[in-house]
Amino acid sequence: MKKIILGISVLLLVFALSACKIDNTLKVGMDLRWPPFETIDNNGDPTGISVDLAYALGEYLDKEVVIVDLEFGSLITALATEEIDIIIGSMSITADREAGTNFTFSDPYFYFPLITVLNKDFAEANSIETKDDLFNYDGAKFVGPVSFVSLSIPRDEALNPVLLEVIDANTAVLEVISGAADAFIISASSAAGYHAANPDTTVLMWDPIDLSPIGMGMREDDTQLLKDVNEFIAGLNDLNGVFDTLREDYDAIIAEALPGQGLDFYIYD
Repeated sequence: MKKIILGISVLLLVFALSACKIDNTLKVGMDLRWPPFETIDNNGDPTGISVDLAYALGEYLDKEVVIVDLEFGSLITALATEEIDIIIGSMSITADREAGTNFTFSDPYFYFPLITVLNKDFAEANSIETKDDLFNYDGAKFVGPVSFVSLSIPRDEALNPVLLEVIDANTAVLEVISGAADAFIISASSAAGYHAANPDTTVLMWDPIDLSPIGMGMREDDTQLLKDVNEFIAGLNDLNGVFDTLREDYDAIIAEALPGQGLDFYIYD
C-alpha cells in the first residue's frame, strides 16, 4: 500500500512539474518576413525589433519565450486555438480585429506611419502626390492582403475605390509593378524597401495615409497577461529601458531604409 501511495505521489509530482514548465513558457506568434521588426538572421534564428521586444517581455514576466513563425493572416486564429499565447508582430489595432471573439489588444507601443507604393505610370499620368490626390481620384485600384489595413482605409475614405485582395504583400507589390493595381498602402519601412527594389516601376507617396497604432494581441479572457503586458509597455521608454536598448541596436538599421530616422520614428503618435 505504501508503495502504491508513493507511486501516486511521484506521478503527481511529475505532472506538477510538467505543468510548471508549460506555465513558464510564453509562445509568441509573429511573421518572420518583415525586417527590421520580424525576420531571421544568417543562421535562420529569429531576430529583429519585435523579437527583442518579445524576449524583453519574457524577462519581465519571468517566462521562457518561444518564437512561433506563422503567416500574418493566421496569427489571430493561432491565438484562438492556443497555438500561441500572444501576438507581437507589428499588428495594427483596428476595430475589425478587436470585434473578434475572445480577442483584444494591449495598449499601443508603436505608431506606424502608413505611406503608399504607387505605380509610377499611374502617379505621373495623374499627378498623384498627396493623400487627397489619391483618395479623390475616382476608381483608383488599391491592392493588399485581406488581413491588412491596405484595403480597409481606402474602402472607408477613397472615392469609388477598386479593392484588389491578394494573398500576401509580395503579390501586392507585383500587382503595382505590373499596373494591375495603382496603389499599395503599407508601413513606411516596408514601402521604402519595395520601392528600392523596383525604382523604375514604382514611386513612393510620402504623404502619410494614416498613423497606425501597433499593439500586442491576446485572448480577451487572459486578463492577467493583458494587465502585465500593459505594465511592461508603460515602462518601455524609461531611462535605460527597453527602448533605449532598441535604439542602440536598430537606429542605424532603420536609417538605411529611412535616412535620418531611427526607432523614434515609430514611437511617437
